[in-house]
Amino acid sequence: MLAGTVAAAGVAAYGAMGASLSPYTSASVSAGNEALVPCDSDGFTVTYTTFGGNVVSATVAGISDPDCEGGALSLTLTDAGGAAIASGGPQTIPADGDSSPNSVAVALLPTPAAELVACFRIVVTGP
Repeated sequence: MLAGTVAAAGVAAYGAMGASLSPYTSASVSAGNEALVPCDSDGFTVTYTTFGGNVVSATVAGISDPDCEGGALSLTLTDAGGAAIASGGPQTIPADGDSSPNSVAVALLPTPAAELVACFRIVVTGP
C-alpha cells in the first residue's frame, strides 16, 4: 500500500493548456506518520513538441540539481476530464557536474492531438 501512496504523492497536475506551463509546486504530503519529501521543491516546467498537430514528446525542465539526479521521471498527459491520453518514461534524470537545473526529454505514446491535452502529471521515483 505504501508504494501506491508514494506514487500518488509524487504526481504533479496542471489544469492548463498550451505549449508551456508554469512551474508546479506542491503542498506537503504525508503517508501514515512518515512525511514524503519531494526531490524538487520549486516545481517543473513542461514544453511540448508537436508533429502534424499531435504531441510527440515533452521536455520537463527546472528539475532540481542534484536532488533529483538518478531519479526516474514518468509523465502522463490527460484530457479535460482527467483521463490519461498519453504517457512516457520512466526516463532517468542524468547526473551532471554542475548545479544548474536539469531537463529531460520524454517520448510520448500514443501521440494525442495537441488540443486534447489539458493537464500533465509527473512522478519522480527515487533517487
